[in-house]
Amino acid sequence: MKRAYWIALLAIGILLAAVVFAPVQGDTRWIRTLHNSAHAPVFGCVSLLTLFLVRGHPRFASVGLAGQYALALAAALLLGILTELLQILTGRDASVEDALHDVVGALALLGIFAAFDSRVRASTHPGAVRVAAAMIGTVALAVAVAPVTRAAMKYQQRDARFPVLADFTERYDRYFILQQWAKFSPAKLPTPWASKEGEAAMHVELFDTAFPGLDFIELRPDWSGYSTLAVDLTNPTPLPLQLVLRVHDAAHNNEWSDRFNRRFELAPRTRQIIRIPLQDVAAGPSTRELDLRHVAGMIIFRTEDSPRASELYFSRAWLE
Repeated sequence: MKRAYWIALLAIGILLAAVVFAPVQGDTRWIRTLHNSAHAPVFGCVSLLTLFLVRGHPRFASVGLAGQYALALAAALLLGILTELLQILTGRDASVEDALHDVVGALALLGIFAAFDSRVRASTHPGAVRVAAAMIGTVALAVAVAPVTRAAMKYQQRDARFPVLADFTERYDRYFILQQWAKFSPAKLPTPWASKEGEAAMHVELFDTAFPGLDFIELRPDWSGYSTLAVDLTNPTPLPLQLVLRVHDAAHNNEWSDRFNRRFELAPRTRQIIRIPLQDVAAGPSTRELDLRHVAGMIIFRTEDSPRASELYFSRAWLE
């Protein structure tokens, strides 16, 4: 038993070290989601190993069944907080979200284990306890896998709708569009510009700061089979709206001269489809050709010298 005890302690130490010294997260939503969700199974295992240690240590011999599970859950919570604090020493930020994933993972595995635990079966009212434990474990497991499931669905939907890059006339989905000094909300396109009654769009409130707009991330990268980029925008304000549309590829060095930038004006109280030849996009960088097989992102933003029109509507963006 003593050997198994030390093996369990070693396993907990390895799991905690893996969390603290894990490589820096990748730059895609998929990798970040996997990284965050990995906390759940790790701390689920930590909680089960702790339960094993509690049951095998003489000091906890008098602790009842409920107390054993409570100690295992508390250990997962405290060790989760500790690993978040230790990550600060490695140059990473502590995350409340990660700590919550730790607790959810512990609840999931402890609940499922309790449903089959021989000690629970031998306890008072085992049927009710096992059913409750199974429900708690199942719900916690569903919560733990939900972010990964959602991310997988969003990537599948992104690929399925291509060459449409975004379409808010169909449904409100901004998973791959970030607010850049702006606030997004679902809306009905005002009647003067709607092509049909009740046409949907995304309302974009532009903050009174530099470069507010829409940041399109993780676009389907291969645009090489198309000739035109089209964007459907509406300016409902009485002011002209000076905008820049930029496109960059995976090799972009973050310099203005190393991407495509096109300035255009959206006239007051108008809806307009902006069409840009992709050959112009490819010719955007000053010292090389933008790689249309590896497009990485697109941003639409209000220029610094534009009249301070405070809103616009975004309907669609697609390739032709």
